[in-house]
Amino acid sequence: MKFLCDIRTPPPGSRLIYDMSRPAEEGFERLAPPRKGEWRSLFPEKEQTFDDYVTSCAHRGSSLLSHFSIQPFGSVSPRAAATIRLMRDYAGAFFGLETVVHDPLPMFENAHVPTRDQYNSSILLDELALRVPNNALVHLGVADVDLFARGKKFVFGEGSLARRAGICSLARLKTADAGLFNRRALKLMTHEAGHVLSIAHCVTYRCVMQGSNTLEESDGHPLHLCPVDLRKLEWNTGVDLAERNRKLRAFFLKAGWLAEAR
Repeated sequence: MKFLCDIRTPPPGSRLIYDMSRPAEEGFERLAPPRKGEWRSLFPEKEQTFDDYVTSCAHRGSSLLSHFSIQPFGSVSPRAAATIRLMRDYAGAFFGLETVVHDPLPMFENAHVPTRDQYNSSILLDELALRVPNNALVHLGVADVDLFARGKKFVFGEGSLARRAGICSLARLKTADAGLFNRRALKLMTHEAGHVLSIAHCVTYRCVMQGSNTLEESDGHPLHLCPVDLRKLEWNTGVDLAERNRKLRAFFLKAGWLAEAR
């Protein structure tokens, strides 16, 4: 997954408010050494500590930046529309932000490359960034077309920290298994939005912020955040963790995902 890292500035009044000496919560699994071909074997990355995050976070939730904004692109099939509604509900619980789905924008055909029959994700991201609502902490575009970026055969998504915008594609997530498709969509959405919130790839725990080199590798990652990344989210959006847990548990039970509910 390509991630565009723009210039970042620390939020005003940043301060360390967590005791990182506390033991990690039970139920979280530390990562084993990567297998050949996995993201961490190809792209060694430094751990982003909580202190690192507070120092480098580009934007922090506030009364002015309080919304999670979802912008569909192009023609939206009934299946994609249902998934986007699911993404809306999940984003509200996951990030603790008021979530809005906008009417679809027409697909920007200047981003289409006929010889590849793909759309340039960077061009779509540029168009999206021009339309970020003033109150959006995260503005995420969702497209049902195949994306690529310079030097990449395809990308699942791309994000810009400075512009509070990201885009992701449902095209390569498709499968006959509706539950798996929805899991993939929610995982991609939270991963890309996490990047927009300045959360780097997790290299310590099994976590939704782990890097993925293939769809199969991503399928093996959990839907949840690790303890360190969860503290980053709490610091950023001010989400009430107990209320977040209740909402996510209710969401998972409704979906029939009992392991996640537990």
